[in-house]
Amino acid sequence: MTSVFEAPSQAPAAVEIKGVRKQFAGRSRRSAGRLALDGFDLTVREGEFLCLLGPSGCGKSTLLDLLAGFSEADGGEVLVDGSPVRGPGADRGVLFQTPMLFPWLTALDNVLYGPRARHESGKETRERALELLDTVGLGKAVHSYPHELSGGMRHRAAFARVLINKPKLLLMDEPFGALDAITRVAMQKFLLELWQRERVTIVFVTHDVEEAALLGDRVCVMTGSPGRARLLLDVDLPRPRTIESTETLEFVRIKRQIREALEDTEAAR
Repeated sequence: MTSVFEAPSQAPAAVEIKGVRKQFAGRSRRSAGRLALDGFDLTVREGEFLCLLGPSGCGKSTLLDLLAGFSEADGGEVLVDGSPVRGPGADRGVLFQTPMLFPWLTALDNVLYGPRARHESGKETRERALELLDTVGLGKAVHSYPHELSGGMRHRAAFARVLINKPKLLLMDEPFGALDAITRVAMQKFLLELWQRERVTIVFVTHDVEEAALLGDRVCVMTGSPGRARLLLDVDLPRPRTIESTETLEFVRIKRQIREALEDTEAAR
């Protein structure tokens, strides 16, 4: 499994990563440092849900940092909607494993933080924040502080905080990795429903083969460091998907393909 296949979708490209190289400096002048990405190519279509999988240190999180504008590539191009990424922007929302919420603000004020920073604090914006909190199941917790919310509720509040900025691209770095199994399944269901409704482009990093097969339109399996795309697999499962989709023979077949590509990657390290 060494081929990289093009996505069948004819939608315009939301993300274009062309020959990207990223190296981190060593601890001393004599150290060459670590080459995280080398000649990485990937196109993500508008409205697509793409999952990134690969061994630890293969550059998954580095790739998300480049797309978010938190760091710059040493070579190649990183384009979002056809424009080079020059730094962070409201057009890209980022969700991490730990929800980024201000502990001294209520759920509502956390969601309103971005608009207020842009001096958008009118009645319409507040109504949008309340609508989003209701959409993510926090309609009765708008005045609760983060410490009063469960882990899953904090993740939902973080979703609402990102979505109020109306991002065209969601970058998600193992957002459910620290959750217990029951809460994780609930959040996967929530994300599937949210994506089905909003159709925002998503690049989702995970270590979980089943999670990637359940959520993604395509799965990109990366090689070990330096990271390159080893396999791009179309997930030909009908939508809308549910947790019951994981019990089908087709789902098991797709999981096997992903796992074999990962095993090949590990064997080649």
